[in-house]
Amino acid sequence: MFDMIRELGLYLVASPRSRYWQLQQLRELDAEHLADIGLTEAEAQLGRRKVAPVPAREGAVVVPHADAARAGAM
Repeated sequence: MFDMIRELGLYLVASPRSRYWQLQQLRELDAEHLADIGLTEAEAQLGRRKVAPVPAREGAVVVPHADAARAGAM
């Protein structure tokens, strides 16, 4: 809840730390500038990168967070 209020305040004062302000500035960049930072126009409009999921390692065992915590791994 606090994060939402904080973001609203940052947006209203046009702070460069506002995510919405940053996204607006990103969308206004031309294709050349987007290429410089490694983004496509579609990714800029979407607001996030299209990243392929990280492939799982062979033999890796997925342990649920609760089980790992009980085992003392965290």
